[in-house]
Amino acid sequence: MTTGVISSNDPRAQQISDIVSKSLPELDLQSVVFGVWDGDQEIVRGAIDAPSVQPPTAVDARVRVGQPMEAMLSTVMLQLGSEGVLHLNEPVAKYLPKLVNGARITPRMLANSTAGTPDYVPDPAFVARVSANPFAGYTFDELLLYAQANPPLFPPGTDFAYSHTEMAALVQVLEAASGQSLEDLMAARIFGPLGMTASAAHQNNAIEQPAFHAFTSQRGVFEDSTYWDPTWGFNGGMNASISDLGRWLRALNSGELLNAVDAKESLAPVTAGFAKMTDQRYFAYGSLVSGGWILGNPSLNGYQGFTAQHRDPSLTIVVWSTGGPSNTEESNASQIISQRIASIVSDEPINLSSTS
Repeated sequence: MTTGVISSNDPRAQQISDIVSKSLPELDLQSVVFGVWDGDQEIVRGAIDAPSVQPPTAVDARVRVGQPMEAMLSTVMLQLGSEGVLHLNEPVAKYLPKLVNGARITPRMLANSTAGTPDYVPDPAFVARVSANPFAGYTFDELLLYAQANPPLFPPGTDFAYSHTEMAALVQVLEAASGQSLEDLMAARIFGPLGMTASAAHQNNAIEQPAFHAFTSQRGVFEDSTYWDPTWGFNGGMNASISDLGRWLRALNSGELLNAVDAKESLAPVTAGFAKMTDQRYFAYGSLVSGGWILGNPSLNGYQGFTAQHRDPSLTIVVWSTGGPSNTEESNASQIISQRIASIVSDEPINLSSTS
């Protein structure tokens, strides 16, 4: 087993590294990159590989981020709203004329998945197309066609149903309202202010080096999926180091990039009462909030990640993994590892039972 670990003098560092090391063979994993912080103090950060992995994974390897980028998009939305560039309660139809119910859907609804627009990801024709050629890219209009092959799930603003379509639509709204590309918005409003120098957003399959290599058997054969095009997921084009993701989570928790009112709104239980959510377990502008934890659980092209930010006291856990030849990806190994790490650093366990 190959390891590269940067440890502090905190006695929990070795315990955390041991948890990750033992999880690799147990969960049939090729590689894991991870980081844990107590407040702003790094406890441990590292990369651990199975014996067969060569060359070894770098501690600062770039991972495809996926779902945690949604909270960044929502932060940009709130910033544009406070600046008067985007009106968050006005219909998005002027930006998205092809969106069904666009005259009744607002940016806030898109960010909270309460617009009722069907998710294109489960569509059988879409799944077949992605599987047939995982290197192909997708435009928003193509994704919208798959989504709108089915009728709306409910009237806008009356319920919750997680939808990749709505997050993809939010990207279009942000770009149109600001006159800037996604890449420029993220660089100017998220990466730059937070000093996230090992982060980038693309709308293609680019990934900066050193790249965390992903593997999957999703197509019936075990293969390297690092350079599969992530644009089908709209947000997979972002890549970042584990350290940068930890920096983002602490900023999200503290509201560093927002005014006080918007920071409170960004994590408020607006979706409580919808679906199975409560004021203790709910979806908030791209994040899952469960008790004292702010969570993200992406899975994309062989990359399985998990982000966990405890609100008070501040604790940060970031884990990304990729499976071995027998790994079915039926469960998120990074979530399992993160929950085990949480038992070392926090009195509050990570509970996802009612958040998704």
